[in-house]
Amino acid sequence: MSIYAVLLDTVLHERQQQGPVMAPGERLAALLRCRSQLEASTYASRGADRVATAVADQLAYDVALIEFARGLGIDPDPRRFDPPQLERHRLEEALVLRGIALYGPDELDSSSS
Repeated sequence: MSIYAVLLDTVLHERQQQGPVMAPGERLAALLRCRSQLEASTYASRGADRVATAVADQLAYDVALIEFARGLGIDPDPRRFDPPQLERHRLEEALVLRGIALYGPDELDSSSS
């Protein structure tokens, strides 16, 4: 299992220990907020902290994605985030199949390449 998958599993486990689960609307809002932050940091990060910021933003997005997917009855496995892009894409596609598009039509075409 990759270091990223271990980090992701650890964060998810800690969040489960913290208390009550968010309502579906709150989970969706968190997911969209993390996605926006991930996109912003992709273009804005510069310098020595770029890698740390990128990993933190990816972890936050993947945690929000997993928690939202679980709320819809999808059972993602953090160990499948090796590499993260493949499992992230699979979960985003599962959401699309349930009528929840996180990407606009122009983004969806470019995100699958």
